[in-house]
Amino acid sequence: MGIGRRQFFAGIAASAVASTITARRAWSTDAQVVISSTWGADKPFQKVVDAFNGKKLGVTVANRFDGDYEAAVAKAVASTAAGRPPAMMITGWKFGYFARRTLGARDLREIGASDAILAKFQPSVLPLVTIDGALIGLPWAMSTPITFINKALWQEAGLDPALPQNPDIDWLYSAARTLDGKLKGRHPSYRSPLALSNNEWTSQSFIQNAGGHIIDPDGKLALNSPEAIAGMKAYCSPAFEGLWVPIGAKEQDAAFESGALAICTTSSTRATVFPFGAAEAVTTKFPGLAGHPRRMNSGGNFLAIYAREKEQAEASLSFLAFCASKEGQSIWSEVGYLNTSVHEIPLINAFMKPAAEQLADGLTAETIWPGKRGLEGQAIWRKWVSRMLLKEVGIAEGMKAADQELHTLISA
Repeated sequence: MGIGRRQFFAGIAASAVASTITARRAWSTDAQVVISSTWGADKPFQKVVDAFNGKKLGVTVANRFDGDYEAAVAKAVASTAAGRPPAMMITGWKFGYFARRTLGARDLREIGASDAILAKFQPSVLPLVTIDGALIGLPWAMSTPITFINKALWQEAGLDPALPQNPDIDWLYSAARTLDGKLKGRHPSYRSPLALSNNEWTSQSFIQNAGGHIIDPDGKLALNSPEAIAGMKAYCSPAFEGLWVPIGAKEQDAAFESGALAICTTSSTRATVFPFGAAEAVTTKFPGLAGHPRRMNSGGNFLAIYAREKEQAEASLSFLAFCASKEGQSIWSEVGYLNTSVHEIPLINAFMKPAAEQLADGLTAETIWPGKRGLEGQAIWRKWVSRMLLKEVGIAEGMKAADQELHTLISA
């Protein structure tokens, strides 16, 4: 005889392990859980949802596309204010404080998540989803910036395609100057662009690799520090020399996917659309700054539960238990994000190796803006990075102005 839904959810709360729920029959009335998602039904996340639903465990999950991270969070703000928070939401790392303090993301341990779920993830990534002492999600999609090289253009310029394992900007910028000198006029779009609409992420890497912070460990803005200014100078240097061209993200993606770029320092997820075969392409780690320890950041999102109603929250947790399993992680690994779990899952291709090495070295989260208006922080920082790249303002002046404007915002 089948058991009731409440008994089923009590079992989930007690164990929260996927293996305990795989043999249960479907209930006469399933629990319906809607996930506010940044991916539509045509994206690989749907495969994870379909695999879970196919087990007929008494919980049916619907993947609802709500736009990008910013759009999804904005919708969550409106629905939460109306007393109807999303049951679950795919939430960008950068909105961690906002998710917990403003939207009320649930502490998974309070819902019933056990160590059996948490032990399926690498210990180094759990602090990234721990806000104010609460574990507010599963570390789901994680990427990190790495360096992509077009070997054909590289060799045409007489450069050695055997790349260093731990590159620095001195090496990379020297190669860019050689490319400029050898190929100018022959390959009009060989340069590596800086995407103006995604510049807050890679610029954070430069600042951290220079020993600085955007927000220091005490939670204070540190953009006006000598180290942060030095990192931004290093970031802007190739653009000022005309070696890298600041353009929009769509232009960057088109140039990257067409094979027009000799160098591109961008998200490791781009390894899934890298246009060259193994004989024509190579990747290495993101460049560090000579004389400084490398301190790389990550981006992506976590799976968070926002449901206030007990049964909805516990039903959502059953889906997270499946996501944490090797089956769930194996399906998701096809996307090209880093494997944050302890399961042994092969890399999708050799281009991802430097990203996996950076994960093993240890990654910080992308900037998590605090304050009630933290959702606006990213747009402000992007604006000032673009202004500095385009020489609309000096670097020291721009960093000071960004620090002041952001301080006003996050103090509100």
